[in-house]
Amino acid sequence: MNYRELFLVFLCAISTSFMVQAQEFSISGHVKSNEGEPVWLANVLLLSPKDTVLINGSSSDEKGGFKITHIPPGKYFLKASYLENESDYMIVDIDSTKDVGTITISNYAQMLDEVVVTTQKPRIERKVDRLVFNIGNTALSDSDVWEALKRAPGVVVINNQLSVNGNKDIGIMINGRKVNLPKSDVINLLSGTSASNVESIEVITNPPSKYSAEDGMLINIKMKKNLIAGYNGAIFNRYTQGVFPKHTIGTDHYFKGNKSGFSINYSFNKEKWYTQYTDITNYIEDGEITSTWNAHEDYIQHRNRHNFNAFFDYDFDDRNSLTLSTLNQWSPKVDRVFDTETKITYADGSDPSSFITTNDSGEDQINASFYLDFVHKLKKKGAELSLNTHYTYYDYERGQDLSTYFYDNNQNLTDQDDFFTNATQDINLFSAQIDFITPVGTFSNFESGLRFAGIHSGNEIDQSGFDRDQPGINATESASFDYDESIFAGYASIDNKWDKWKFKAGLRGEYTKTRANLDVLNSFNNDNYFKLFPSVSFQYTPNNTHDFHYHYYRRITRPRYNSLNPFQVFQSYNSVIEGNPDLLPSSRHYMAGGYTYKRAYTFELFYKNRVNNYQLLVFQDNDNQVLRFISSNVDRDIAYGFNVTVNKNFTNNWSFYFMASTSYMESNFTDLSSGQKVNEGLWNTYIRSNSGFSFLSDKSLKADISILYSSPVILGNSRQEDYFNMGIALRKTIWDKKASISLGLDDVFNEANLFNTRKYLDQNNTSYYRPESRLLVLGFRYRFGNTKIRSNKKSKRVDERNRI
Repeated sequence: MNYRELFLVFLCAISTSFMVQAQEFSISGHVKSNEGEPVWLANVLLLSPKDTVLINGSSSDEKGGFKITHIPPGKYFLKASYLENESDYMIVDIDSTKDVGTITISNYAQMLDEVVVTTQKPRIERKVDRLVFNIGNTALSDSDVWEALKRAPGVVVINNQLSVNGNKDIGIMINGRKVNLPKSDVINLLSGTSASNVESIEVITNPPSKYSAEDGMLINIKMKKNLIAGYNGAIFNRYTQGVFPKHTIGTDHYFKGNKSGFSINYSFNKEKWYTQYTDITNYIEDGEITSTWNAHEDYIQHRNRHNFNAFFDYDFDDRNSLTLSTLNQWSPKVDRVFDTETKITYADGSDPSSFITTNDSGEDQINASFYLDFVHKLKKKGAELSLNTHYTYYDYERGQDLSTYFYDNNQNLTDQDDFFTNATQDINLFSAQIDFITPVGTFSNFESGLRFAGIHSGNEIDQSGFDRDQPGINATESASFDYDESIFAGYASIDNKWDKWKFKAGLRGEYTKTRANLDVLNSFNNDNYFKLFPSVSFQYTPNNTHDFHYHYYRRITRPRYNSLNPFQVFQSYNSVIEGNPDLLPSSRHYMAGGYTYKRAYTFELFYKNRVNNYQLLVFQDNDNQVLRFISSNVDRDIAYGFNVTVNKNFTNNWSFYFMASTSYMESNFTDLSSGQKVNEGLWNTYIRSNSGFSFLSDKSLKADISILYSSPVILGNSRQEDYFNMGIALRKTIWDKKASISLGLDDVFNEANLFNTRKYLDQNNTSYYRPESRLLVLGFRYRFGNTKIRSNKKSKRVDERNRI
């Protein structure tokens, strides 16, 4: 309770002592959290129903109990709050001393009649198997989801590579439904979706067994539910200026009836990006450098993109509900131009030479996903049966025209080469899952389910114009590659909560069948395997000061479909990107245990061991002087270390998150050319910091400052040097909070560049990546329609309906 509320309580107590009637009453009850736990030191306020002026108040004890005395007869509003969480308003009619039962702290903001009630949850909450990052009503609300995700706890994004605690196998979900898209397209989807629709981002460090074993960790983006009967909507506009401008416009629409809810989100992006690459390769023969190839590349991308998402909920009755949802992305025009100038110098003093390659390519891609979810609540309280189905269609086509001009040391044209490629990929994914959950006794829930997933990936390529006699060239002229995968899974898990303990454990089994066919060789590759995936989490909280947690899991990563394509596609004259149909699935173990003091300071130890991790590795072919970017398995990766986290609201206007992680990382891989085993390791430290500020008396001005630093790190067969990025975001609400304007600057010091080296055995090359990362972002959002609640309807079933 702040000083203003204390002062009001004091004044009210004095005034009511003079106006007390002959008969006064008291009310009592308990304050609990959404999880049913007692809330200690919660503020319980008695308010006037006419203007919500404070009449009286009290605080809850260690068991959540409270009592307010000396209350005159009449009708009142009763509300409980803890930190910045609040309960719904409760209408109480005081005509006798009474017990009002349980008041539950709710985690959302709403408007009651003409009275605006605003809340902001703690920015970060720790649960038994996840961290919850609440971004509603913060400076990040006017950004896109991808930018907000970069600020989530434990999340590190470098060069659009997403990782959590060093793990890059991250699954993305929206409202608990997996987004089945390639990683680059997931980024496109999230960067085209406004973060104003997001309630929170859950970083699930130990996913329950009901989820596929495919991803080691999950990020669940929880979209806001429209709690208000009627219609409301919004329009938004975001302009980004880097080297080139980027523009996004969009609109959101929500409708809620007695039994149904419907929402549509649409946005259009028009973007132009500029990136620079520098690759320096020292080709080696008999242990000596024979030539140095210095390639500088300017890359410009134009892209138009449409994002369309829709969600529909319908409650047949109190026990049956249906949800239909769709996520769609269409990029009808993606133009890519790579201009590369390569200068060659020879160690023997021969005259240098050079060549210039222009790679002009265009893309067209469609991603469409559809979900149907049905939930039936059984007669036993807390028991339910659910059915989830999903279908994704992905269509991709890319054509490129690669022209190379060769020059001598006097810049005289000596030769020319033209190369044409057209590649297509069609992916169809279908899955169906049935889940059953039931309470067991007083403190436990049992859950089990079955799942089937079927995937078909069809790939075709046509290439012409290349010189078949050029050393190192083995490009496929025309071929078709089909890949089919079927996964049969079942799981069982138990969730226990008793006294001061929370415990989750589960076991999942998955049987996988794969079949790959390359038509030009008439080759078939079949593989069948069955694996078990245990997981366990527990949390022990003896009191509000101390908290202990531990979790362990085993997971699998299956090769991505485009990584399996056995085609050699040229990026420039002497650099090729290659798939690998012989990629093996990767399995990994991860465990972590830690201690949290006063819900703010955490120390955690972790260990992970991964076998057959696959990455896009870079190898130099010294015989043919070609750089090969090839998907390959890394024999083993290990990492162990510790994390230190601070998550604290220093004041009502300043929330702070800090994480420092130090670990030893080691990569063990096989050199492509020699077949020798190579071990590379080092100690790495990365630091994440986020500060959220509120300004002005009504907290209508928000600010967010983020910092990310990483020391050198091992990635496959590469060493990536230091990385630093700092961002600032501001947001101001205007027009009675119906509109907001935002201003942001990402990579303030323009330091978000990547420098990679590969120096071992006969490999000696470096890559320097300089993206268009310092970006000025301007945003505007306006809400319209019904934005106020006209009744005090109970909303305790919101969480149950939040199943999309």
